[in-house]
Amino acid sequence: MEILNEQVVTAWVLEHPAHFQLLAPFIRKGSKNDLLIITTRIECLNMYNNSENYLPKREVVFVERPFGKNKNKFKTIFTMIKRRNKVKKALKLRQKRIPIQRIIVMGASLELFSAKSAKIPQRIYISDTEIHHLAHKLALKSATDVILPNYWREDLDNNFLKKCENKKINIIRHNKIHAEMRNYSKNNIPNNKIICRKLKGGGSHDKDEIIPINVALNLIKKDLEYFNEDIEHNTPWELCNLISNYSAAITQSTTFAAEASIQNVPTLLISKAERGFLSELKTRNAPLIQCKSINELDEKLQDWHELLKNE
Repeated sequence: MEILNEQVVTAWVLEHPAHFQLLAPFIRKGSKNDLLIITTRIECLNMYNNSENYLPKREVVFVERPFGKNKNKFKTIFTMIKRRNKVKKALKLRQKRIPIQRIIVMGASLELFSAKSAKIPQRIYISDTEIHHLAHKLALKSATDVILPNYWREDLDNNFLKKCENKKINIIRHNKIHAEMRNYSKNNIPNNKIICRKLKGGGSHDKDEIIPINVALNLIKKDLEYFNEDIEHNTPWELCNLISNYSAAITQSTTFAAEASIQNVPTLLISKAERGFLSELKTRNAPLIQCKSINELDEKLQDWHELLKNE
């Protein structure tokens, strides 16, 4: 990820709370003329509105998220077109005033189209989500550079990596799981509660991965505290640090599962998801149990309880 440290005027796209966490250190070291493009989902706005000690003051463009549970195909396409045009207009104005030399996106490849239209020379696409095929397809049309982890699973990526190579897109590889590319303040004496993060679903890539979680939650005897998707939290930047305050984690979120398990918190992920970073965590013997169907719930709950006993 050394490329992100280059001191050039940059447009940073922040589409997800985890993007704030990962990119904030690079933004802090960046140019005062950088531009932030922020999606108006509740958690992203919550991060931005509480960012005084985490992000420097920068020019901001707010954009709407195209996907979600309440958006049909027509609304999604309309929102995508509206968002693309809004960003393209903003970038073209900036190119006349204070030129931007590169744009950096994580999965939000729609902005790469706008950046190409605005003649931003370097367009960097970052991903650790092999199944995000729509974003990959868009990135292939506009990206100049692609940053992928070494644990990337080509069996899931619909030939994205091969297509990048065929198109002579510059491919940059790295060794780390995205969730571990930040500093954590670990609590060495966790409480006896379980932290839980539920998802609403509706994303372009994960809507078919969601498994109902309430059946599992009803079987858990310990106290649960919730940090669910699209809910405002008082200290959103500290959520990844709060995980270590708990004796265990249960979630439908692959990102949250990675954040918990790399902090050695016994984690139960209830999801059909397949990801390279989940495979990597398993090879490292991280305390992560994944339940991929309701039929195996009892077995996986037992495995998770065994992890708790060992901890």
